[in-house]
Amino acid sequence: MNLKSKYFDSIRISKTGGNEVEAQVTCDWPECSEVGSYPAPAAEGSTDKRYFCLEHIRTYNQSFNFFEGMTEADIAAFQRSARTGHRPTWTMGANRNTPGQSGSWQWQDPLDLVSEVSNGKARAPVKRASSGQIRALEVLELDEHATAEEIKTRYKARIKKFHPDANSGDRSYEEKLNKVIQAYNYLKASGFC
Repeated sequence: MNLKSKYFDSIRISKTGGNEVEAQVTCDWPECSEVGSYPAPAAEGSTDKRYFCLEHIRTYNQSFNFFEGMTEADIAAFQRSARTGHRPTWTMGANRNTPGQSGSWQWQDPLDLVSEVSNGKARAPVKRASSGQIRALEVLELDEHATAEEIKTRYKARIKKFHPDANSGDRSYEEKLNKVIQAYNYLKASGFC
C-alpha cells in the first residue's frame, strides 16, 4: 500500500493524534492539590466543567441537587416531561372534531353506515357456506341458513331414523347413516356448527 498515492492526499490525519497527554488539572475543591480527573457540571445550564479528585467528586455528587431553585410546579412539570423523554406529545383525540360536525366522528357519513355500528343496529355478518357445506346440509335436509342448534337436532333425528337398531337390524339404511355421519363430521370440522 502506497501512502504517497494521490488518493490519500485529501485525508487529513494528525501525526500526533492519540499520543497527546491530557493536561493534568488540579482538583477544584478548596485546599486540595490532588489531580482532578473527574469532571462535573459547574452550574445548571452551563457547559463549563469543574474537575475533582475521587474523594471530592463523591462528596460533590452526594450534595448535588438538580432541582435546587425550582418550584414544586416546575419539578412536577419536569417529571411529567421525563415520562416521554422530554419529547413533544399531543393529547389523544385532540383536534379530532372539525367545525360544523357533531359527535366524535371526523368524517361525513351520509349513508349512516358508521352510526349503525355505533348504535348496535348493525347485523351480524352472514356466514357464507361453501359448496361442500351446502352438500352436507342437503344430506341433513337443511338450507345454508341453518343454525348450529338446528344442525345438531337434525343430525340426532337422522341418526335415530337410520340406525340399524331402530330398523330391526335392516342394513339397507346403513349407507344413508354413513352419509349423515360424514356430513355432520364435515360440518363440524369446517366450523359450521
